Amino acid sequence: MLDPLTLRVAMTAVAATLLVLSYAGVYLRDRSRFSGWWSAALVMVAIGTALYTLNGTSVQALSTPAANAISVTGAVFTWAAARSLRGAGTGRLRLAAAPAGVLVVTAFDSPATDIWAGGAIFLAATAGYFGLAAHAMWRVRQVHRDSGGRYSSAGADRATMVLGFGVGSLSALYAVRTLLFVAVGPDDALFEDLAGTIPTTLVLIVALVVVTFTMTELSQAERVFDLEIRATRDALTGTWNRAEFERRASVRLEERRGRSTLVVADLDHFKALNDAHGHAAGDRALEAFGTATRHALGPRDVAGRLGGEEFAILLATDDVRTTQSRIEALRLEFAELAGSAGAGAPTVSYGIAAVAPDESFEQALRRADAAMYQAKRDGRDRVVVHGAR
Repeated sequence: MLDPLTLRVAMTAVAATLLVLSYAGVYLRDRSRFSGWWSAALVMVAIGTALYTLNGTSVQALSTPAANAISVTGAVFTWAAARSLRGAGTGRLRLAAAPAGVLVVTAFDSPATDIWAGGAIFLAATAGYFGLAAHAMWRVRQVHRDSGGRYSSAGADRATMVLGFGVGSLSALYAVRTLLFVAVGPDDALFEDLAGTIPTTLVLIVALVVVTFTMTELSQAERVFDLEIRATRDALTGTWNRAEFERRASVRLEERRGRSTLVVADLDHFKALNDAHGHAAGDRALEAFGTATRHALGPRDVAGRLGGEEFAILLATDDVRTTQSRIEALRLEFAELAGSAGAGAPTVSYGIAAVAPDESFEQALRRADAAMYQAKRDGRDRVVVHGAR
């Protein structure tokens, strides 16, 4: 028959083993924020579980508050790990608030005589932070599937789905534990059977193993994505190279059946800029335009460098006025970035073509390109819409 002490010792050993695998096998190799936070969460789980084995001893008054606070910290670090997947940081105050609150409440709830001191707030906080982590995982999956981002590949999509489901299951478990704790108390047979130490520890062991090995799969997907990025990104501007832009734009047009706007942009008098100020100035201008372009993109937009000083942008709107306002915002930001970088702030000519439902990417590109050349003939530094009078 399994007993809580044996299971907690086993869980401590499992968490420590997974920590070694996570830290040495993933973090030291990739230095990713996600693996770093997850390794830290495993440390908290191992320490918290080890402290719970001191229940019933002379140090219970100290070990119980510490165990509750450290275990909640593990859930908080899991949330931080999930947020790091979408590049979001987590401030120190947000990391420390819940563990500190749990520590104080438990310390004033007779921990010397009650192993469930502070139980309600501990269980609720753990459920809440695991829930926040699951939500962050699902958001990462949704955003990257829509935008073709780092975690949009089949392997990464599967990994983020498993991570979201695994952490969400833990949130649901702790939510049930909280409800039963409040409704019937921790000594009731219903609580022990459904949400007591033994079933919870077994679920946690399985979840730790699943999340850790799924994280390894996610790390592999990240490495593959990084290699693909190096092969398909223009290193100077950060936009897609021509081949990748054409591929992605063609796919988007097929998905949207037109209902998009294609913009071709060309920096004015670029050769003169290079001749007068050197190629370094030209590179700074290109880099500034690439930065401004990326800032102007929505999650369903695509931008690429066609070659030299010519760029193309596919916007997920067929409203020409909306496109014109977004291009104006791009123009203003580029002028500011180029000026601050000492790049000479060249002007830009833009050509816009609203893509018809039955039109191919190549046809739309020719029309946008023709509009851009019309802007050049009209005096440069302007936007011309193909077919407009």
